[in-house]
Amino acid sequence: MKRLIILSVIFLIVGCSSSLPNKTYYQLTSDFSDSTRLQPRKVTDVIFIDNVKVANYLDKNGIVYQIDKIKYVTANNNLWLTPLSDQIKQRLLQDLSILLPNYLITAQPSLSPKASIKLYIESFHGVDTGDAVIKGYWLISNTKGVITKPFDYTLRLANDGYTALVNTLSLGWQEEEIDLVKNVKF
Repeated sequence: MKRLIILSVIFLIVGCSSSLPNKTYYQLTSDFSDSTRLQPRKVTDVIFIDNVKVANYLDKNGIVYQIDKIKYVTANNNLWLTPLSDQIKQRLLQDLSILLPNYLITAQPSLSPKASIKLYIESFHGVDTGDAVIKGYWLISNTKGVITKPFDYTLRLANDGYTALVNTLSLGWQEEEIDLVKNVKF
């Protein structure tokens, strides 16, 4: 009986001393210089970022990884710092302000915006092939009507790991923002 109690205490101590894996938090980055935002500027029009919607399977704290054609996993210890939709919206507000300096880019409803943008993200994840996938579409409403602009990127990761994945997703997202500005006339 004493032996059982001693073994139980030892297992309890060993069990309590084992550490849980550390959680790591990631945030999308931008390579665009933010110094222009600090300078006074005259804006001619307003662009309203109306909505950023990510697919339900991406709307989680964990970074999503596709392990084969039909299986996706959500990481338990590699997490987004803030919800993915919020991070993408923040990137849009900051990056489009730099790419379109004559426009006020805002998430606040305006009485008469030059354009209104809705963004739908269908894929924004890693793949076990060593790639990052970004897919979705924009709906841009302006005085000329509604423009739909789809996008679909598969980008090779420079290295293995979640840091490389988030860096690649960040760079891919910047490519799409540049493509939007080049190809859509606001």
